[in-house]
Amino acid sequence: MRLRILLLFTLLCCKSLLFSQTTVQNPSKSDFSPALTILASDSLQGRKANGRGGSLAASYVSSKMHSYKLKAYNDFEDYFQIFEIEEHAVKKTSLQIKKRNHKTISLSPDKDFEVTPTTNSIQKKQVDVVFASYGLDVPKENYDDYKNLDVKNKIVVVLSGFPDDQDTTSSTYKKFKNIFPEENDLEETKLKTAISKGAIALIIIETRENFKPQNKENEVFHSLENTTTTSIPVFKISKKTAETLFPKSDIPLKSDLASTLLKNVKINFSIELKHETSYVGNVLGLIPGKDTTKTIIIGAHYDHLGIKNDSIYNGADDNASGTSGMLALAKKWSESNIKPEYNILFAAWTAEEMGLLGSEYFVRNFDFKKQKILLAINMDMISRSAPEDKTHRMLSIGTQKETEYLKKIASESNARLQNPFTLDLWETDGHSGSDYASFTAKGIPVMTFFSGFHEDYHTPRDKVSKLDLDKIQDVLFIVNNSVLKFIENQPN
Repeated sequence: MRLRILLLFTLLCCKSLLFSQTTVQNPSKSDFSPALTILASDSLQGRKANGRGGSLAASYVSSKMHSYKLKAYNDFEDYFQIFEIEEHAVKKTSLQIKKRNHKTISLSPDKDFEVTPTTNSIQKKQVDVVFASYGLDVPKENYDDYKNLDVKNKIVVVLSGFPDDQDTTSSTYKKFKNIFPEENDLEETKLKTAISKGAIALIIIETRENFKPQNKENEVFHSLENTTTTSIPVFKISKKTAETLFPKSDIPLKSDLASTLLKNVKINFSIELKHETSYVGNVLGLIPGKDTTKTIIIGAHYDHLGIKNDSIYNGADDNASGTSGMLALAKKWSESNIKPEYNILFAAWTAEEMGLLGSEYFVRNFDFKKQKILLAINMDMISRSAPEDKTHRMLSIGTQKETEYLKKIASESNARLQNPFTLDLWETDGHSGSDYASFTAKGIPVMTFFSGFHEDYHTPRDKVSKLDLDKIQDVLFIVNNSVLKFIENQPN
């Protein structure tokens, strides 16, 4: 009997010892704050992807990966996955409304409209115009502004916002706000919907009274080299301008919306672009796993906006916070000396601010025949809180609708914190706000971490002094424990 007890005790001790040896410690502030301070410093000039600051940031991230003894992914030199991007600037643009009485109204890009082009120059004349209310098609809510409309090869005119967006107390507002919490996602959805319906351009009437079009001539847009675009140009005009162009009976700007073909209106438009090519790079470091055919990615974009009008956009929260967090996790996984079950790829994406180009390039060139990505972790802005978050303890974690098990993992990891977050567990389906979208487009499971928009977003005020280091530390706790739990739950 004593021998059995002794054997059982020995087995338990061995199991306990084995468990302790396979646990990766959670990062502390000292693991990420030095990198955070350097990445968001003035010396890195705002880390514009194709600028000197972006190159300095990439070199710094590479040096940290080297110090952590990570393996260069695919044997890339100095951890860099180098690729070309194209810059497109609007050289000249025009927008004309032709009415039935043969009167032509030419709008000025200086004061009447702004345009977001595609990657190609384009010119169209005498195009039919369709008004499609808010430009939304939401089947699960039985809502369709395109019902009985043929918009193929036509220009679609829509209103900004969504139904009842001025009445925050209405049930309609709450329903659509839940579906489209961020304005960028809402606009992206309208664009994708218009494209899917066959439109050749989209005009958005901005119903906000304070909207002023911005002249985008010579403003630079970006794409991957030799990209075949499926997008269409987007023009924005003010409510006041719309009232002078379109009959109120066809486009009611306040109520009683009805989608319709505008029989008395044709539109001419043109966009002439100029192009340049530059080089940028993702920085990728690997801890090889026992099964080298399967990979878990822990990623964050390291680029920001650079220098504008002599002001440095340091991008401390966006996204030096996520990048320093990724490096801190790489440090802890390396120090553990554990050979994980699967490859752990630590990724610093570039050109996120230019349209998720770094992560898109990676996914495009990933060999899915030889490798499988089990999970892609994304950290983008994990160190501030939204104004409405008075306790500074809200955290947004996005996953796909079909991966409920990831929500459970996130909740269980959060519950282990001494002071758990209030979690906003949302579905990434239909959204493309950060690098997670490059992976969801391929059906790859994701967990994307975000702590809230704030008034310093995309301004020179996004500095290290305003960051919540305790929040970063706790977010990294959840990320690390979620990865460990994910691996533990994988089938043998």
